[in-house]
Amino acid sequence: MEIKWHGTASIEMKNQTGRILFDPFVPLKGSDEPANIEDYDGIDDIFITHGHLDHIVSLPMIFQRNPNIRIYCTQTPYRTLVKKGIPESHLVLIEFGNEVTIHDFKMKAYHGKHAILPKLSRERLSHMLKSPARGNLPYIIKENSQCREKGETVFYEIETEGKKISLMGSLNLREDTDYPTGSDLLILPYNGWEDNYTPAVKIIDRLNPQKILLDHYDDTFPPITEPLDLDPILQKYRGKIEAMQLNRTEVI
Repeated sequence: MEIKWHGTASIEMKNQTGRILFDPFVPLKGSDEPANIEDYDGIDDIFITHGHLDHIVSLPMIFQRNPNIRIYCTQTPYRTLVKKGIPESHLVLIEFGNEVTIHDFKMKAYHGKHAILPKLSRERLSHMLKSPARGNLPYIIKENSQCREKGETVFYEIETEGKKISLMGSLNLREDTDYPTGSDLLILPYNGWEDNYTPAVKIIDRLNPQKILLDHYDDTFPPITEPLDLDPILQKYRGKIEAMQLNRTEVI
């Protein structure tokens, strides 16, 4: 099996029978992250963890290039994508507890939880308004009003080729849900809080994975996002659990 990170929360998995993709997103102008929509060509099955703009807004463009794709998502992004012109015949509704098998990937959807986004401070707002990428703000504001999460973040358990992978849609977990533990790999979105380190440690210690792959920490829709410092979390688990960060399109 191969895993490739395309930036943000975009994760591609490939086994001997096919490929699946999670949360594809093409960075906005001004991002330091190089990416092309062509990177997503040829993938037929796309899974969405929740409906925020950086998880679904690129899907209409991807659909235009790949008219055979099937998109698996919960009710809120389903409705948003219909409004954005994707035919319902290409959308598959996912509900918590569902199990789906695609290309020998056995998937189970758990009810996840989104990170609690920090309030926008005056200093942060001033920084964004002075940014060279401030021209993205009207687009981000418009799409943010349309692309909602509504408590529907998905945590996916994935099994293929004898490996178990836990893929989180956001850096948070519900207290009332029994998530799988001891996975071979935890894909952890290191973003969404004022302090990402503390909730990340709590989650890692709760799920007890063999390895960790960090994602969603990069600069993909400036001026809202900026690269995050991963050193504290990498140092925390050095010598205990292998914690990885990948270059874009690097394969493990």
